[in-house]
Amino acid sequence: MFLSLESGVTRGAAPRQGAERRRVHKHEKLSEDLRIERQRDHTQKRELWQQRTEIFQLKNELGAIKESVESGQDVPLSPLAPGESKVGALPDFIVIGAQKSGTGRFHSLLVRHPNVRRAAVKEVHYFDNPERFRNGIEWYRRCFPPPTRENGRTTITGESTPAYLLNPLVPERMAEAVPQARLIVLLRNPVDRAYSHYHHIVRNGGETRSFEEAMEEGMKQTPGEEDKASEREHRKNVVKQPRAYLSRGIYVDQLQRWSEFFSDEQMLVLKSEDFFEHESDTMKIVQGFLGLPDWKPDRKPHKRKYAYKPMDPATRRRLEDYFRPHNQRLYEHLGVDFGW
Repeated sequence: MFLSLESGVTRGAAPRQGAERRRVHKHEKLSEDLRIERQRDHTQKRELWQQRTEIFQLKNELGAIKESVESGQDVPLSPLAPGESKVGALPDFIVIGAQKSGTGRFHSLLVRHPNVRRAAVKEVHYFDNPERFRNGIEWYRRCFPPPTRENGRTTITGESTPAYLLNPLVPERMAEAVPQARLIVLLRNPVDRAYSHYHHIVRNGGETRSFEEAMEEGMKQTPGEEDKASEREHRKNVVKQPRAYLSRGIYVDQLQRWSEFFSDEQMLVLKSEDFFEHESDTMKIVQGFLGLPDWKPDRKPHKRKYAYKPMDPATRRRLEDYFRPHNQRLYEHLGVDFGW
């Protein structure tokens, strides 16, 4: 500290006061920043809690609906937004087949799209289960969530019941109930499909014959005989479906039946092997077909659930000969050669 001879004012104290003011200001600013940060954190926690509560409630509702669908009981009516039509809750798309052709993996990818809402269960079996079909269209509608708005677009919903493709009763029923629905079909090499189907039945304890024995018996039947047996069985109880390893792979007869009720523009037929090898490209085609915005799911490696020994080469050649004329008719019907 020293005196200014000209002004007579003490110097040296002023710098201390300025520093003190700066410290006070800095402390106040830090306190304000801390208050804002705490408020922001509190707001985020409250929003997160609300989201978790909504998710919890939604899971409970879907769980209740799933139990009702699987048991065949009545399903609580889905809540509707003001002015929303009941018809709007019916499926926008349905994956109708074929069984053992990758429909499970396909469905899991499709419903991950942000503009696609899940049904209560993947396979509703409304159109091919006599008991559920007798419940009426309102029962079916209750299996689907009402549309909402996501990213400026209206969401869509649908189901995947691959057994629909073969059932001769389903096309007309579906055309009457959901005439505007878009249908998706995955078709796998019928030889590989039959082999996968056979092992599926074996795992479930429904098959004791060897694969060769089962195929030999199937080839003794004509497709017409197998279809008639299939229709009789479906009318009685679709849950106990016939094995029909070979008939299910004669795709052209099934697609022609569907073409009587749905236009070509409403049906998207995909080769399963293309989907297995090029998932992203296939899903892009599907998104365009359904009018969905382009979206790529995170890559998750797909692992086969079950493994079984390769088919006997001689059996494969015989089955390829069996399916060749039917495949040729399929290529002519679709206008594309799948190379099976």
